[in-house]
Amino acid sequence: MFKDPFVISSIILALSFILILIWNLKLKNKWIKITFLVLAIVYLVTIFILDNNFVNSLLTSLITYIWYPNYLLFIVTIIISIIIFIITLFKKKLKSKYKIINYILFCFLFTIYIIYLRQDIDTSLYSELYSSKSLILLRIGTISFLVWLIIAIIFKVGDKYEK
Repeated sequence: MFKDPFVISSIILALSFILILIWNLKLKNKWIKITFLVLAIVYLVTIFILDNNFVNSLLTSLITYIWYPNYLLFIVTIIISIIIFIITLFKKKLKSKYKIINYILFCFLFTIYIIYLRQDIDTSLYSELYSSKSLILLRIGTISFLVWLIIAIIFKVGDKYEK
């Protein structure tokens, strides 16, 4: 592995990038940040263009996550919304629009979870976990979390353009 010149040059290049970025912490040069931003975007585009297996697996996983949500991921989504809610409650510098969408996310997912619990669904049984009423609640929770995520990203990008 370390006999390949490409691997060795990649390691040297990565180490030089680390040193430049650490050095830039003191310099605070905007051009270095922009250069590494462009480099990161090129790297992402390269991954999405050249790695077909990754793109196929990613899209399959996203579709599976949305259309056939996993109970574990549903609970993790609920826990994430609770953590976001707690952070929102105590963060003073957060804009009102972020607080509102975070409150809506928490209240909505809390309601979905309570409805889910009231359905007496045995999560150990596959047939009950993916019955129509259970699956609909899981989908609603998952899709609402994804909508919240998209809205939060749009707000963040919008705030960057305002500055």
